[in-house]
Amino acid sequence: MSSTILRATVYRITGVRPTMEGMFDATTSGRLAGPGVDFHAFEIAGAPAILYYSQRSTTEPEWCPRLSQLTGLPLALLRQEAEAVLVIAADGHVYALGFGQGHLSISGIKERGFGLRCALRTVDPGQVQDVVRRAIGGFSRQDSTMAPGGIPIGVVGVRGYTELVKRLGGLIKASDLGLNHRESISVEGGDGLRLPIPLEQAKFLALLRRLNEIRDRQVRPEFESLEAIQPVGDEVLSQRLDALLDEGLRESGDIRVQLVIPADLGERRHGCRSYLIKVGSVPIVREELDLADLRGRCKVQYSRTPVAALREGRIDMCSDSEGTQSIGHTSAIRWIEATVPIGPRIYQLSDGEWYECGTVYLDSIKRRMRELVVEQPELAMLPWHPDETEEDYNKRMQRHFGPAMYVCLDRYLVRTPQHSRGRGMEACDGITDRHTLVHVKAAASSEPLGHQFNQALISTQALYEEPEARAKFSAKVSRLSGGRLTVPEDFRPEKVILAILLKDKELTPDSLYPFAQVALVYLADTLMRQYGVTVEVAAIPVESAHDTEAA
Repeated sequence: MSSTILRATVYRITGVRPTMEGMFDATTSGRLAGPGVDFHAFEIAGAPAILYYSQRSTTEPEWCPRLSQLTGLPLALLRQEAEAVLVIAADGHVYALGFGQGHLSISGIKERGFGLRCALRTVDPGQVQDVVRRAIGGFSRQDSTMAPGGIPIGVVGVRGYTELVKRLGGLIKASDLGLNHRESISVEGGDGLRLPIPLEQAKFLALLRRLNEIRDRQVRPEFESLEAIQPVGDEVLSQRLDALLDEGLRESGDIRVQLVIPADLGERRHGCRSYLIKVGSVPIVREELDLADLRGRCKVQYSRTPVAALREGRIDMCSDSEGTQSIGHTSAIRWIEATVPIGPRIYQLSDGEWYECGTVYLDSIKRRMRELVVEQPELAMLPWHPDETEEDYNKRMQRHFGPAMYVCLDRYLVRTPQHSRGRGMEACDGITDRHTLVHVKAAASSEPLGHQFNQALISTQALYEEPEARAKFSAKVSRLSGGRLTVPEDFRPEKVILAILLKDKELTPDSLYPFAQVALVYLADTLMRQYGVTVEVAAIPVESAHDTEAA
């Protein structure tokens, strides 16, 4: 039975009138105007569309003569490639789909980040399959996380204030795109949105119209931080930063410039045999990309600035050593990252746009604090009695809830090969019947909370990494509860509660001491990223006069 869908990447095109004439004028140029390219203007479910297609001439694979040289065997192998580009208007916008190498024909007119924007508004935050992000404010680094089975975005560990997400993939409800061939589908969003498209024309057009609506939605709350870092919006500041980068490219300024591979071309680097650099009027071909080559081309541009030359120029990744078979290209400015200081502020050029480092740091901390400090925690903490010790409080928690619901483990230590000095480590102050670890602390400053956070980190690591810790912890819980609450020998926690009493004020997301806020967010992000463990902060109330009288 023939398939009813085709997996393809949908791009949205900018600056093109959504008419047959407008699309033809904008796209019949460059690669699409080359020899052997045919086109057909038609309609898809009443919408104007143009299909460009070509059959490329046969070529010898770049590796063929070298393989012959290595083996001593004569080889006469040829390959032939075909490509196509479908351009279509839908509700005032123009879309394009590339097949084969067709995507190369639209790289200069596609809307940057369109697919990522759609993905952040449709992907299930608990079923993320692929994330590519780039560091901001430090050394140039691009990280990729792949989880075909789908994991929560929190486990990926994206630092919203220091990383730019360039691509995100995951599962979405098929019905969200008007599809019904299965319950959920996998999509991947970068500049384009890769997804299964229906082959029935009316459904295909309906899908594009749905993408119009999806793009303009509010971002999912779980993904808000991934859109927090935005490019510098001040044109005067951007021009000043460009001027400072000009000095750095001429090697006359104290600017750190590094080579990078654009995120959308990263997967093609293994098929790249050379780079075709077109900055200015003289193209050059290099087997390896070198910053000195880019600087060299910038220095000989006398009619424009180095930054302008890079923005107007481009670099192609080629599958042959002569630089004739392009497999991907983009503006030359996207192949560098630069860090520029202006007074105490640090700015970074990434993907051709300027960003100020650290602008969303405080907002990120405040947002995470609102997520961590919950109004209705899993366990309702008892009021803290005046002059009560931590040990007394935990024992009273066990008496109140009963050992089948809460077991006091305060001061009961576990010795392991890693924690063999002294009496060992304290795994937690208590454990609930849901197998949640509880760490209790009364504090009038950040220092005691730092101890609590370290205890939560170290004990979680031990229970995940040390079999002996798990076995001894399981035995201790069973013994102290009289067998009424048990955990398996292979127990690894999924949730940690930090129960906190602030002696001088009520605990709220804003009232926690500043140093403790930073340490808490770091702890929560670390446990989620490394082990998928959720952290919840529960406020311990102070016993009121009414409570005392009732007691």
